[in-house]
Amino acid sequence: MNSNLYDPAFWSRLQFGFTLTYHYLFPQLTMGLAWFLVYWKWQALRTGDEKYNRAVRFWAKIFGVNFAVGVVTGIPMEFQFGTNWADFSKYAGGVIGQTLAMEGMFAFFLESAFIGALIWGEKRLGPRYHFLAAAAVALGSWLSGYFILVTNAFMQHPVGYQIEADGSLGIASLSAYLLNPWAWIQYAHNQMAALVTGSFVVAAVGAFYALRELHSEQAQLYLRAGTFAALLASRTGSTNIPRISGPIISSSCITRFT
Repeated sequence: MNSNLYDPAFWSRLQFGFTLTYHYLFPQLTMGLAWFLVYWKWQALRTGDEKYNRAVRFWAKIFGVNFAVGVVTGIPMEFQFGTNWADFSKYAGGVIGQTLAMEGMFAFFLESAFIGALIWGEKRLGPRYHFLAAAAVALGSWLSGYFILVTNAFMQHPVGYQIEADGSLGIASLSAYLLNPWAWIQYAHNQMAALVTGSFVVAAVGAFYALRELHSEQAQLYLRAGTFAALLASRTGSTNIPRISGPIISSSCITRFT
């Protein structure tokens, strides 16, 4: 019989991996759609063409539903840091807790505060402030992704930390921790992948409209924007990863913190 069945680390990884994978389906799309909304609002503001505003109204609703489901699926993941990786959280919480808290206090609140204005506040805000609401939502979603990836990057390439008197980890340099070079590499790849995801979804809706001969103006807009952004993001995200020197934590090390 497979010994993994009796290994708590196996079950902790399996549960956490499932929760993380299912949750990430939704932030991946919101981060990918965010800058489409900003671009279309800017085009509407610049040209006065109503087709761009119609695109924003349509995709802002999808963005909002996707964001809400992402929040709901993300809550169990936060709790599993304590339930599945209690000793690790106790040991490294003084470091990784910083960016997890910053993600909630700064990025998530920024995004969630303006998403309502984006979806329901167009008439009240007017064109300029509605554009700024879209930009704030996009900034919040991408800033959220960065804080989460800094947390992950520390577990791959720990920097900016010190050993406290009780043996746990603490922050020695917040700037070194936040500017971890490993995080920049992860962030570039992750965000380009998010753009590819959003681009494919936008292009897919445009293709569906075109095949069904529905909303021809919107179909052309979605197909052009989606295919161009997908091509650009795919090319940018396919660049080689530079080598990072310094300590690297093996994935097997986390088993001792289960």
